[in-house]
Amino acid sequence: MNRISLLSVIFGFLILFSCKDEAKKPTQPENKTPPAVDMSQPEIPGVTQEVMIRLLDQCTYIDYIFHSLPYSISQNEDPSIDMNVSFIDYKRPLGRIPKDCKPIGRKFFHIKGEIVYDVDVYLSSQCRFYVFVDKNNKPLFANYMTEDGLKFYADMASRARGAVNQ
Repeated sequence: MNRISLLSVIFGFLILFSCKDEAKKPTQPENKTPPAVDMSQPEIPGVTQEVMIRLLDQCTYIDYIFHSLPYSISQNEDPSIDMNVSFIDYKRPLGRIPKDCKPIGRKFFHIKGEIVYDVDVYLSSQCRFYVFVDKNNKPLFANYMTEDGLKFYADMASRARGAVNQ
């Protein structure tokens, strides 16, 4: 990756995660109100065990594109792919997409050069989940992101900030 591309990645992560480092006061309980959900929308099932096994056994490449950032990320090594698949909290289906949640990007799971699953990535203070979509952008599966997934994104942002400060 050339220096300009690296700086673009770093700058993008700074923008994306710049508001995440606010200090929380440990003495005050956090008052989190869940985001509003449109109950007229059908419930989205969680990802199936078959899909998870297929991704873990056969996925050969993952691409990320971000809607408002000028770069993408790719992974093509089995340990990284398996770790990334494990960020889908298989045991916690989402149900319905909250009204105010917007995806920050999309990841594409490839098997032998073919994109087999498109997945919207939702990552904000109250929206931390993945939604598998079909070719018409209709939700197929929706699951929360694991704590390890949240740490992964936070670590990427931290590394980007650290690289800028050097």
